[in-house]
Amino acid sequence: MLMLRGIERWQRHPYRRAVAEPPAVWADGSSRLLDYGATPGATAPTGPVVLVVPSLINRAYVLDLTPRTSFLRALAAAGLRPLLLDWGVPGRAEARFDLEDYAARRLRPALAAAARAGGGPPALLGYCMGGTLAALQAMRDPHLRALVTIGAPWDFDAARGAPFAVRAAARQYGAARLRLQIRALADAFGLVPVTVFQHLFAMVDPIMAARKFRRFAALPEGGARAELFVALEDWLADGVPMAGPAAETLLVDWHLENSLRGARGRPSAVPPALIVTGTGDSIAQLPAAGALVRALPGARQLRPTLGHVGMITGAHAPREVWQPVVEFLKGTA
Repeated sequence: MLMLRGIERWQRHPYRRAVAEPPAVWADGSSRLLDYGATPGATAPTGPVVLVVPSLINRAYVLDLTPRTSFLRALAAAGLRPLLLDWGVPGRAEARFDLEDYAARRLRPALAAAARAGGGPPALLGYCMGGTLAALQAMRDPHLRALVTIGAPWDFDAARGAPFAVRAAARQYGAARLRLQIRALADAFGLVPVTVFQHLFAMVDPIMAARKFRRFAALPEGGARAELFVALEDWLADGVPMAGPAAETLLVDWHLENSLRGARGRPSAVPPALIVTGTGDSIAQLPAAGALVRALPGARQLRPTLGHVGMITGAHAPREVWQPVVEFLKGTA
């Protein structure tokens, strides 16, 4: 009953996200590059450029969730110029993209636009699977100023607990059959539906919804904690469908076949790197994300005591993640 009361409170809560977007400095297809150096509170509109790469599965605005909880605006207030690569919802141009298409036809042109905006090589910061894409790009591009990844999975064989069980079940089902199922979903719906990914996330921690809505039911209804909870739940419910080939790359090539494990950077081609791996991260678990430190010669590791989303929106994120990331990026400018 307490869980149901929490769900009802979430659904009828008056909070609605009202955060003004910054201007776009580049666009192609569904993707845009949003300039957070042009937001109120930014202290250096022409400061060191940081291209920020989010996940393709969830909306990019988790990085700018509310006026009081915005990683991007904190970077801008600290004297950096964050440019957010908002992938958008795949349209006709992206419907047949795999992840290499996204890298070649969206990420690399956005990097070129960021370089033009800053008059030199930008830093690259990626969150979640955006961090994995950013790391792959850093291994190819000797001209980046710096790399930061936050909660970026790399060695999927290192998964433990529920993620290990899900992968084991998928392997028993078979990669070939899974590819056919993904293609069938994409053919039927045009894109792989959001619900597929929501179910997969739920399988990582099957009782998480019960725990969090029970806690929410006990919070004062009008407080800041309740508002942040609603903002996060609204974001989680506002997912993004995925192009079929990209979903196939993610779910089969990366997760099931662990194809990233063999990727390695050349020492001369890898910029200074900071790998942020949360000790409480159940999505990009510490061993899976920490493997990126070994793949990038000379990379530093930061291990905050936070979870996957908590590293971006948690109460301790400014101290444990945001400030160390700012210091690292300013030190490489």
